[in-house]
Amino acid sequence: MPCVPEKRESAKKLEAFFGFCRFEKRQSLTLGPIHASLGASMVKVDSEARKYRSLLSTSTILNANLDLYQLLPLIMLYSKDLLEAEASSLFLLEEKDGFLYCEVALGEKGEIIQKYARLEPGQGIAGWVAKEKKPILLEDAYTDARFNPSLDQKTGFRTRSLACVPLFVQDQVIGTLEILNKSGNRSFDNSDIEVLASLSEIAAIAIKNAKTHESLKKRILELSLLYEFEKLTVAEKSIQELGNWLIDKVLEFLEAKAGTIYLADPTLEVLRILAARGIPDDAIHSIQVPYGEGVSGWVAKEKQSLLIQNLDEDPRYDKNAKYKFEASSLISAPLLYRGELLGVISVNNKYSGYAFTHADLEMLGAIANRLSVTIQNANLFHKVVDNERELKRAREVMAKILPSALPYVPGLEFGVQHIPFDNVGGDFYNVIKLDEHRTAVLIADVSGHGLSASVVAAVIHTVMETFEEETLSSPSKFFTALNHALYNKLAGNFLTSFYAVAHTGTNTLVYSNAGHNPPILYRKEEGTSLPLETKGKLVGVIPDLFFEEFVTSFKPMDRLVLYTDGITEHSNEDRSRRYSEDLLTLAIRSLSQNSAGDTAPGLIKECRTYCRRSDFEDDVTLLVVDRV
Repeated sequence: MPCVPEKRESAKKLEAFFGFCRFEKRQSLTLGPIHASLGASMVKVDSEARKYRSLLSTSTILNANLDLYQLLPLIMLYSKDLLEAEASSLFLLEEKDGFLYCEVALGEKGEIIQKYARLEPGQGIAGWVAKEKKPILLEDAYTDARFNPSLDQKTGFRTRSLACVPLFVQDQVIGTLEILNKSGNRSFDNSDIEVLASLSEIAAIAIKNAKTHESLKKRILELSLLYEFEKLTVAEKSIQELGNWLIDKVLEFLEAKAGTIYLADPTLEVLRILAARGIPDDAIHSIQVPYGEGVSGWVAKEKQSLLIQNLDEDPRYDKNAKYKFEASSLISAPLLYRGELLGVISVNNKYSGYAFTHADLEMLGAIANRLSVTIQNANLFHKVVDNERELKRAREVMAKILPSALPYVPGLEFGVQHIPFDNVGGDFYNVIKLDEHRTAVLIADVSGHGLSASVVAAVIHTVMETFEEETLSSPSKFFTALNHALYNKLAGNFLTSFYAVAHTGTNTLVYSNAGHNPPILYRKEEGTSLPLETKGKLVGVIPDLFFEEFVTSFKPMDRLVLYTDGITEHSNEDRSRRYSEDLLTLAIRSLSQNSAGDTAPGLIKECRTYCRRSDFEDDVTLLVVDRV
C-alpha cells in the first residue's frame, strides 16, 4: 500500500530520536554531579523520550486496528492521554461534499461529550486548520476570532487552550486532530504540537488503511449480498416474506438496527410499509406516508437518494411523528424500475452509533437497484400466480354455470362452441326445457373477463334459478324481472343478452333482445336469412324497464344461430380483414347441409380462415338451434 513507506519513515525518525535520548541519558549519569546543572534539561528530554516511545507503541496499536469505528476513539484517547488533555476531537473530511464531520468528542474520562458535528471548510478551528493545512496553538481559545463557542454552549464543556493539527495522507488533508485544555490548568506549547503532529501522521495512515479495509470488506459483503439476491427464488416466498427477508439482509449488511421498506401506491400517491425493523408490528399496517411528506415521502417524490447525518437539524424530519427513529443519522433510497417508483428503502441507527457516510449511501443505492429488480420480479410472479388462481376460480365458477351437456329435446337439435378469451370469459349460454313443447334458449355477454365477469355471470345464473316457469316462458317477463333483480348490482359491469322460447307444437319462436347482437334465422326451405333485429336496452343499467317480445315462425328445416360479438369483430393482425354479420350469414348458408353439431365448429373455422388468424381477442360463443 502507498501508506506503508510513510509508516516506516515515521518509525525511523522515532527510533533515531530514542537512540539520541538514550545516549544523552548515559552521558549525564557517567559524568555525575559535575553536570548536575544539566539535570533539569535531561528530565525534560527524558519526558519527551517517553512521549515518543509511547508514540511508537501507539503506532503499532493503531495500525493493527482496521476497524474504523474502533480506531477513531482510540486515536482520540491516545492523543488525550499522551498530551495530558481534558478532551479531544477528530474531524474527518467528507470527500464528496467537502465538509468536515466529527462523530464523537471524548472527555477527560473517555466519556462522549459531543456527538455528530459538522463544519464547513474554514469554519471554526478545525475548519481553518483543514482549509489552511496548518497547525494552530491557542493559549486562550476565546480570544481568537476563529474559535466557535457554539459547541461549548451546546455541550457545556469550557474550552481554554487547544492545539489542532491537520491529518495528511500523501499531502492530502483527510481531517483534523484536536486536543483541548491541558491538565493542571496548563497551556499547550510547541513541543505538544510536535508530538501531536507526529501522532497525526500515524493516525492518518491508520485511518487510511482502515478505510481501505472497510471499503474492501463492504465490497465483498455487497457482492455476497447481491449473489444471495441472484439465488433468491421469488416463488418460494410471498411478498410479505420476501420483504422481511430483504430488510434483514440489508440491515445485516449495513450494520444497522432499524430500517423500513415501503411499497408505493401510485394511485393514492402514498407509501405503505412492506417490512420494517424498529417500528411496532401492530403499527406497520396503519402507517401511510404521502409523497413529499417526511424523509421517505421526499425520497418518493424526488426519486433521489438522501443522506442525513443529523436528523435533528433537517426540516424534512418530523420531530412530532408518532413513531420516531431512535437515531440521529439516516440514509434512504428510492426503489426504481425503469423510472417507475416501486417504493423506498430507509436505514437508520447504526450499531456503532456513528453517522452514515456517502459510502454507505452509495452502497444502499446499489442495493436499492437490485432490490427493485427483485421486487419487480416478485410482483410479476405473484401477479401471474394470482391471475392463475383467479382464472382457476373463474373456470370453476363458469363450469357450474355452463351446461355440462345440452338436453335432448324432440324436434330440436343443438350445436355449441364456447371459446373464452384467456381461458375464462364473460359469455355464457343455456338451454332450458320448460315442458313437452317449449324450450328456452339463452345467450349472454357480460362485460369484462376473468373472475369479475364470471362472478357476475354466477349472480345472473343464481337469479335466473329463482324465476318461476311463468317468467321463464315469456322473454318479456324474463328480461323485465332480470333487469329489476340486477339493477345497481353489477359493480360497473353490464349485460347484453338474447332470450327466446321455441314452441315445437305451434312452430313459433317468441323472443326478446337486451342490447345483444341479432341472431340469424336461416330458412333452408326458402334459402333466406333473417336477422332478428329488435330494439332492446342493456340489462341492469336502467331501473323499471319493460322489454318487448316478438313472435316469428320456427318450423322444421329452420335454423337459429345465436352468437356473441367476439366472432363478428374478429380480424387479422393488421385489422385489414375483419369478419362481419354479412360474412357470418354467408357461412351459415354454405353450411346449411351440415348438422347443428357440425355447423358450430364449422362457423368458427370459416371465421379463422377468412381472418387468417386462429386466436380470438374476445370471448366467442355460438349456439346453433335446428328445428327438425
